[in-house]
Amino acid sequence: MHIDSEVHFWKYGKSLLNSFIRNNKVLQQDYLPEHLDLSLNRNKIDGCIAVVSENAEVETRFLSELAATHPLISAVVGWTDMFDPKSVEKIREFRQYNHIRGYRLELSNDKYPSRQLMEILAENQYSLDISISTDTDMDRLSKWMNDWPDQQFILRDCANPDAKNAPSKIWASTIRELAKFQNLSCKLSGLFTKGNQKSWKPADFYPFLEILFESFGSERLLYASDWPFLLIAGIYIQWKSLIEKYMERYTIDDQDKIFGENALRIYRL
Repeated sequence: MHIDSEVHFWKYGKSLLNSFIRNNKVLQQDYLPEHLDLSLNRNKIDGCIAVVSENAEVETRFLSELAATHPLISAVVGWTDMFDPKSVEKIREFRQYNHIRGYRLELSNDKYPSRQLMEILAENQYSLDISISTDTDMDRLSKWMNDWPDQQFILRDCANPDAKNAPSKIWASTIRELAKFQNLSCKLSGLFTKGNQKSWKPADFYPFLEILFESFGSERLLYASDWPFLLIAGIYIQWKSLIEKYMERYTIDDQDKIFGENALRIYRL
């Protein structure tokens, strides 16, 4: 079974606050399961994991309700304010949505969830999709992850490198250090939109993929399109074909892991 481990859906309107979406003409419209279904079928993708596109609990409910009526959505990664004193109660409330398999967390200002919050995630076997930036304190992050060796962490957008240029030494070092945590996986997403969007070539991304594959191996990498954000730089088949071309030297077993088996295992599908 092949899985796209990160896609996004939204109804474009006044309630959508994501400035990146509102400032890009390509994204200023509705993106719903029926708009992705054909692309998934053509690319032999059996299902997808819907991830919230902005930090709002209403997005968690919206995606969960979509998943209940659209079989192509295999799971949902939601959001709640993990620094709110009521966050544990909120996660308990969201357990009514069977498709939720984890939550998204943007790490900034060196703030980390409480022990009680981490324990409720563990109790429900929820993954934690984390986003980091160049401002993230790596020592602090490593200490936090070391405190939770049984928590399933997933790194989003390949740690947000500047893909317009060759991999920086800082980014490469960050990836290699983080990959030492065996409970951390990484989604192969985000590079497309962080590259030279309309003037990219596949070889631009290969140096990044080399470091990611060398660091995480085929057991801890997940194919992810980041649709519809990827439409800023190209179309669905271009990103999938780029990863497939890069992996031609890998075994069929390795390809199956990255294109689906790892997501099935990590998100308990």
